[in-house]
Amino acid sequence: MQQARSFVEEGLHGRSDAAQQALRVLAVETGDSQPAILADLRRNPPDYGDAEVRLNALVAAVDRPGDVSNPAQAQASLHRILSESRYSGLLGQQSPWDRFWNWFLTQLLGWLATLQLGALPSWTLWAVIALLGLLSAGVAGLIARTSLTRATRAQEAAREDVPRHATDRFKAADAAAAAGDWTAAVRALVAGVATNLSGQPYWESSPLTVRELFRSSGEMEELRPLLVAFERAVYGFRSLEETEYRQLEKLAERHRSLTRPAEAA
Repeated sequence: MQQARSFVEEGLHGRSDAAQQALRVLAVETGDSQPAILADLRRNPPDYGDAEVRLNALVAAVDRPGDVSNPAQAQASLHRILSESRYSGLLGQQSPWDRFWNWFLTQLLGWLATLQLGALPSWTLWAVIALLGLLSAGVAGLIARTSLTRATRAQEAAREDVPRHATDRFKAADAAAAAGDWTAAVRALVAGVATNLSGQPYWESSPLTVRELFRSSGEMEELRPLLVAFERAVYGFRSLEETEYRQLEKLAERHRSLTRPAEAA
């Protein structure tokens, strides 16, 4: 990985075949385990900047293989993240509705097996099953349509609440900064920016990472310092200085200005 990083640095300084050399090294040593870095190097032109950031983070992670200064804090953070609503499906069980349909189909097939259908044409059983299948599909379609309508209404309501959600995040950042908790402040600051970029309260509902949200917005390069500081402070448990936070606060000011009417209200 360090060799690949050296090639990437040479690419940043103009070496024409640096991306191919780095790809060759990574393909042999890491296989397909780093798709994001491989994608950066396969771009035309290669995205050396993002590849360098990812390689630096990867090398740092390998240098510290799972060792953290406070394992209890790391474990608590993991449980807190997995308990968020966006990951509820990981712990969810089969719904009562699904269990009912499994039971119904089992009973139906058992009942059909007890019937004396020898005197009927062979296609009769398949016609009955097809008819029941169409009926089930119709009921399922009606339920799905109702659920979709409700989900659409919920999304519209959420979009209307975006300015308020973003304002709450920026206020939380101010409160954390006033208390000198710069890690919590940058977390809330990123949450406010991500909410405005996404157009909905993504911090609660999106399975996307902050990096993916920023990249999809088309403002990745402008927001990269904010993203890197957030990842180092929140995921890397590295302390953040006030001067650095104040610079990030200025970087987020344009996005915060979008919430001014809601804040005034």
